[in-house]
Amino acid sequence: MRILVMASRRIASRQSGYDLRVAHLCAHLPAEAHLAVIPLEDETDGPVGITVDPLFASIEVLTAFPPGRERARRYLRTSNDHYMQLSRPGRFAAARDRLREIVTEKEITHVVVFGVALAELAVTLEGVTTVLDVCDSGVLTSERALSGSAHPSHGVQLWKDRLALRRKKATEGSLPDRFDVVVTISEPDTRAIERLHGSRGVVRTIPNGVDDAFLAPLPEPGTRHGVVFWGNLGFAPNRDALWFFLNEIWEPHLRDAGVELCVVGPNAPSWLAELAAHEPLIVLTGYVEDLRSAVAPYPVMINPMRTGSGLKNKVLEAFGMGVVVVSTRLGVEAIPEVRDGASLMTAEGPGAFADAIRTVLKDPELAAELRAGAHRLVEEHYRWDAVGRQWADLFAAESSGTERAGR
Repeated sequence: MRILVMASRRIASRQSGYDLRVAHLCAHLPAEAHLAVIPLEDETDGPVGITVDPLFASIEVLTAFPPGRERARRYLRTSNDHYMQLSRPGRFAAARDRLREIVTEKEITHVVVFGVALAELAVTLEGVTTVLDVCDSGVLTSERALSGSAHPSHGVQLWKDRLALRRKKATEGSLPDRFDVVVTISEPDTRAIERLHGSRGVVRTIPNGVDDAFLAPLPEPGTRHGVVFWGNLGFAPNRDALWFFLNEIWEPHLRDAGVELCVVGPNAPSWLAELAAHEPLIVLTGYVEDLRSAVAPYPVMINPMRTGSGLKNKVLEAFGMGVVVVSTRLGVEAIPEVRDGASLMTAEGPGAFADAIRTVLKDPELAAELRAGAHRLVEEHYRWDAVGRQWADLFAAESSGTERAGR
């Protein structure tokens, strides 16, 4: 067995959920592996914390797709199955031909694709077993964004969003027919694709794990009268979650009680930066090298997610670090082992969410129970070694012919 891994960006940043998932899952591939990077965005300088060179026998970066004007005929597509080919046929052909050469040169038997965006290139490779890691369902994310958001789209933008959703549905529904194995990061994402395909049992679920750096013995709990949120603030569901928390929970229910809010992460929107500039109870740190030190003073992590899909890495990290999580149910839907009142607090409406925060802040015994329960949960179920074994089992099952997920 020889494996070709296809990724849509250089794998380097610990701030990228995509990079972390690719790096950790590839560390558990059961055979010689080669990496082909097909950049779908212009590369920008950013924090580097992952080195994947030891994981691969070779690494090749193909020509990026972003430069140049896209062909207008891409607007005529009814799905995203051929978007790259329609928009930049020359670049698509060059990437396809080079990938075919790599398959021949390296005697590749299995191709692993991270992300739906590269699916149309992967299906052109013949004589190989194909594994697609969808990660999050784009359909599920888009459906939730359209059904309810702090900033819903209108007019022409709403029409564009609905058209984009229709294309995503057509593509995701066909994935189990086009790949030998299809994997997602959570059961809700798996069910979304199976619903679109019309069959059950054709998609596998393999969650993310948590880095060992977050699994040290529990530190002392934070003592500040406040809460913390972290993540990439350029991610739309994170921005929506913070907008909801600040405007509907913190301002009417917690501000007068002096509850602080610390927000950690890059790409803060302008409205948040302006608010933090004149509000002493709001601390905006930007990107930090040491997340543990930045969040340690705070006893509660908020996860007020209302949109998006997939598994929230920050929840697993908080569990490992002993920061009590107060979350919406959607924010932890991908972690079936969680129990309200045993490993975290869940709440839906603004008032209930604020009450849950106040309860944890004023009850150290409850907080201690939640910290211990959450830490046990992540230790038992979400270490990368345990997740990696599930990933390796995909290839063992496929090779032995005892199990096939998909076609």
